This record gives sequence, C-alpha cells and structure tokens, in this order.
Amino acid sequence: MSSPAASSDTSSDSKGEFYPKFRRIALTMLGLGVGYLLVIFSTAFLYLAWLHGEGHTLTPQFLAFAAICGVVFTAIAAYVVGLVAGRKPVVHATLFAFMLTLSYLLPSLLFGSYEPAFVHVLNVAIAISGSMIGGWLRYWQLSTRENAQSDAAQVNALNNTVTTADS
Repeated sequence: MSSPAASSDTSSDSKGEFYPKFRRIALTMLGLGVGYLLVIFSTAFLYLAWLHGEGHTLTPQFLAFAAICGVVFTAIAAYVVGLVAGRKPVVHATLFAFMLTLSYLLPSLLFGSYEPAFVHVLNVAIAISGSMIGGWLRYWQLSTRENAQSDAAQVNALNNTVTTADS
C-alpha cells in the first residue's frame, strides 16, 4: 500500500510540472496578443496617414510607404513576441506570422473583398518577412548575450588559473 506522504509527493510533482507548462503557454499567448495589438495600432496609424492626404487613392508611393512601415512594425511586433515569450523566438515569430496570415486571408476568402488580390499577397509577404526579421533579431540578441557570458566565464576561469599558478 502506498502511504499518504507518497501520494502527496506525486500530486505535488504533477502540480510542479503543470505550472511551468502553463506559464510557458500563457507567455506565448500574451506575446502573440501584444504583438497583434502592435500590428493593429500601426495599421491604424497608417490608415490615419492615408486619410490625412488628399484623394484617398491607393498610389504607388503610399503603397511603398505602407509596405516598408508594415515590415518594420511587424518586425518590431515579432521581436516583442519573442521577448515576451522568453524562449524560442524564431518559433514564436513563425506562429505570429501564421496568425497574421490567417487574419489577413480568412476574412477575404470567406466574405470576399473589394481590394485587389495583390494587396492580400502583399499583406502576407509583409507578415512573413517582418515576423521572420523580428524573430531572427531576437534570436541574434540572445545568442550574442550567451556567447558574451560564456566568453566572460572562460576569461574568469583563465584568470583564476593564472592567479592560483602564481601563488
């Protein structure tokens, strides 16, 4: 027969496994939500800039401006997704790109659109390229930090060996 202490150890182990998993999932969802809000607000500001001009037509100049701003703001949002998630920034940026692609394509496929098809293709290209740029920037930052920390640890170990050899 098992003792009550053994059964309580088992329940605490399962509880101990649950909370880190839940925390990772919660941080992923929070990161995706914050990233999506950043993209929504940047898109709203672009529309305000477009409405501020005269004519309200989709000119090639404004389309280029919007595409560049879209890539920059999507990269920033994907970087924030990787930052908030705290781990695997490229995987989280890929999830973010997939989420944005679905949010751009599903409404137009289900309900139709008044916009030309190239606008939807451009939105998907911006979402994928901007997300990957942001995810790789966060990955590069994390790997640079880890390399600097390991280099510092190696230098400290060498300094300790030199000082002990001199003594």
